Amino acid sequence: MPNSPMATQSAWLGNRPVNGKREFSMNQHLLAGSLSLLLSLPAFAAPKDAYTQRDVMQCGGVEVVMVSSCRSVTVDDAETHLIPVCSDQTINIGGKVLRRNIDKVSQLTSDGKKAKMLSNIVVAMDCVKGTKGSLVSIGGYGGCGACPEWRGYYSTAGRLEQYSFDNTQRSFGSKGSWEELIKAYGVTKRQLQSESPSVKRIDYGQP
Repeated sequence: MPNSPMATQSAWLGNRPVNGKREFSMNQHLLAGSLSLLLSLPAFAAPKDAYTQRDVMQCGGVEVVMVSSCRSVTVDDAETHLIPVCSDQTINIGGKVLRRNIDKVSQLTSDGKKAKMLSNIVVAMDCVKGTKGSLVSIGGYGGCGACPEWRGYYSTAGRLEQYSFDNTQRSFGSKGSWEELIKAYGVTKRQLQSESPSVKRIDYGQP
């Protein structure tokens, strides 16, 4: 008995690819092709003189690590911020990653090009030990007489307790006070005014 038109149509539909599955398969091929193309493209190349520097110290039983992303080129003498050319700095205290709120400036460098760099870099790390706890002291410098200096104190839990960012004429930001630190951590005013014998100076340069 010949197949009915309905049976013939059903058999044909059963063998025909469904549009949704066909489109999904095509999309998979397109996605795979796009990923292959992206992987074959050269990655953005960092400057040849770029380097990453790690400076480590211990404070109150925790490890303090400062990670700096810098370059070996130097700032032209005619520019304002005569400091190492660094694009990023993180302060890792007990595994907590922190960044100071520092603007970037564009400066002419020794390779004849302009570079975007931090306007203030860390020049010293210290540990201030009080009778009630320890503080991580961070000192930053901007590279010129009128540039503001940054001085801050972090708890060993990675909390910014107090900082000042200023020059002789004005303040560019601050938080807390020395009096609060003295009361909370049992440190002295003299400790906050001066560096300890174990202060860590930061020397920048291609390793």
